[in-house]
Amino acid sequence: MLKRAHDCRKTAENAAKALLMKLDGSCGGAYAVTGCSVQPWESLSSNSHTSTTSSTASSCDTEFTKEDEQRLKDYIQQLKNDRAAIKLTMLELESIHIDPLSYDVKPRGDSQRLDLENAVLMQELMAMKEEMAELKAQLYLLEKEKKALELKLSSREAQEQAYLVHIEHLKSEVEEQKEQRMRSLSSTSSSSKDKSNKECTDGTLASLTLTELKSYSESELTTELANALRREKKLKGRVQELVSALERLTKSSEIRHQQSAEFVNDLKRANSNLVAAYEKAKKKHQNKLKKLESQMMAMVERHETQVRMLKQRIALLEEENSRPHTNETSL
Repeated sequence: MLKRAHDCRKTAENAAKALLMKLDGSCGGAYAVTGCSVQPWESLSSNSHTSTTSSTASSCDTEFTKEDEQRLKDYIQQLKNDRAAIKLTMLELESIHIDPLSYDVKPRGDSQRLDLENAVLMQELMAMKEEMAELKAQLYLLEKEKKALELKLSSREAQEQAYLVHIEHLKSEVEEQKEQRMRSLSSTSSSSKDKSNKECTDGTLASLTLTELKSYSESELTTELANALRREKKLKGRVQELVSALERLTKSSEIRHQQSAEFVNDLKRANSNLVAAYEKAKKKHQNKLKKLESQMMAMVERHETQVRMLKQRIALLEEENSRPHTNETSL
């Protein structure tokens, strides 16, 4: 096993020595020379290749010293610097071709799955927002209907009170008419009795004294006055009831008018809010559409520039590939 490791080490040292001799030969024997026109990775001619292999075979017996190791490290550092300088001059472009080795399927699938989940979640969120807006609108309408029904109920109660007062007034009128009929009947009966008594007993009427007539007229006056006072009291009570009912009706009508005005104002406010929300959503959609159009135009322009630069790069590579063929034919 040690022998195998020793053989591997010797093989690596021989390969490093061959690479050092190749680099020394390509750059004129100086490993730290800058501005070398021939690059280390360029292929040499067949003559230089045979001479290099012969010199490599002759120098394989020598040992790999610290100086050779340092020279190889310097060459590696110089190549790294050259690669960094070349990389700074290059522009990273998105390739239209997909390298199957560098294409990672799993992260792309994960990203697509996450994008799909985000899209589904956003769609569900928008649906929930629309449902919430519809529920709020329904709640607003139900509250307004409730207020309207309460107002109608209060107006019906006031109408009921007014109808009750009107019924009481009609009852009192009926009672008054009954009393008037009774008085008229009693007056007609008394007048007929007076006439009969006057015809039958003319002599007895002459014998009535003045004091009896006065007392009779005073008793009738007191009864009539009492009846008039009682009727006046009833009429005052009815008038008071009618006034209170009228006040209740006017108050309920004013409240109803105020609530209807508030309802109309609320509807106007809700309509204006809906119009503002529609305008805002429309403006947002237009801005989003413009942004997407600008992004699409930028992507198209970037793709066109990438295609153009790739075509230029392909043309340059074709020119570089055609040059060695002409050199080989001349050789």
